Amino acid sequence: MTAFARHGSEKMIYDVRMGPIAVAHEDKIYVAYQANPAGGKALPHVIVYDQRARQWSPPVVVGDVSRYDHHYGPILWLDSHKRIHVLFHCHGRPHESKHVVSKRPRSTDEWEEGPEIATHMTYPRLVKFGEDRALLYYRVFGHMGYWTYQTSQDGGATWSAPAGPIEDFDQAPTIGSDVWAGAYHSIQPGRDGRTLHIGFVYWDESRARNPLYGGMRGSICRYHLYYLRLDTLTGKLTNADGQEMTPPVNREQAERCKAWDTGHRLTNMPSIHIERDESPAMILPVSEESPWRCRFHCVRRQNGQWERAPVVETNHTWAGSCVTRDPQGTLRAFLVVGAVDGETLSYGGGEIEEWRMNGEGPDWAFVRRIVPEPDCLYNNPRFVETTEGGILPNDLIFYGWPGQASIQRTDVVVEPGGFTGKAFLWRNEQFL
Repeated sequence: MTAFARHGSEKMIYDVRMGPIAVAHEDKIYVAYQANPAGGKALPHVIVYDQRARQWSPPVVVGDVSRYDHHYGPILWLDSHKRIHVLFHCHGRPHESKHVVSKRPRSTDEWEEGPEIATHMTYPRLVKFGEDRALLYYRVFGHMGYWTYQTSQDGGATWSAPAGPIEDFDQAPTIGSDVWAGAYHSIQPGRDGRTLHIGFVYWDESRARNPLYGGMRGSICRYHLYYLRLDTLTGKLTNADGQEMTPPVNREQAERCKAWDTGHRLTNMPSIHIERDESPAMILPVSEESPWRCRFHCVRRQNGQWERAPVVETNHTWAGSCVTRDPQGTLRAFLVVGAVDGETLSYGGGEIEEWRMNGEGPDWAFVRRIVPEPDCLYNNPRFVETTEGGILPNDLIFYGWPGQASIQRTDVVVEPGGFTGKAFLWRNEQFL
């Protein structure tokens, strides 16, 4: 059996905004996902792969949720004492997030309630700077909220108070559309042990009519690509040119952070790889003739300038990706390449393909297609992370579902099998 988990909901394995989804420690890989054999509402699960025994543990449900909401999906991490933390049920309402901690290190058998980390939280993304230093990045409030972070010195067992807002697009509006301006972020820790790299896109809360495409589904109203650096030791915020930015960065100030003005073409949050010189390589889809005809692009900082190159066509701005360099130094991306009509999909879907840059680019070449089961769609490829903040570049986790449309959403309990998602872990051309 190829899939290690079943009965997953939409975003069973979450997109680049949230994580970690899978963490490796010693001979185990701990994975968090959302599923429910009964359908209705997706529950947070944890499952463990034993690399020595080459087998998966039974899945464990670690808590309940109030209703169906794919934003309630879990993330997990191990603190300095190797207790497992799971954070879920995060979607902006006050005191809504839920936090549970394993009673024993490295054990999923018993759990206890953990302290509330923040009053408001959506899209939590935890990164590590070594074994003990951790940073939790998230959005406060709803679509028009701001992004902030908290830090930990014990691997995420305890947390500082929230820092001030990093970005707040609708703050101090200077033109009419600014009052409807928001942003969505993805992050990656730097190699220097202190820099946080932030890629983000503009969100149009007004869902204004697009001059290229006309009326649009609200979930795709994202534009442009921006980039910021945060010094996590000093709190200093700079753009790619090293110019200091005054937080919170609003829509007008973010013009100095813009890596790509896509005009009326649509984008979505980038996956990010950090090079040895601390420069970013970002992968994101950008729409073309229609919202359902898009192309992945690689955007890099080269010789003080932003350069971009096309990679491959896909069918939706919600097509997922992840990017790194292989041990030989080649830039390597795993991309969701969709051929079905993207308009039938809420959050994208296609086949996972591996692409590699030819030398130092800009051209890319197809390597392989990763399709564990025929007649399924897949999305949200993510690397397995380590407890020190690195990744396992050959361990890829993602989810899929049968059919040519999105996973059926339902707000009431249905018969078993109501959620059809399946999760997969791929390593060196094999499924674990």
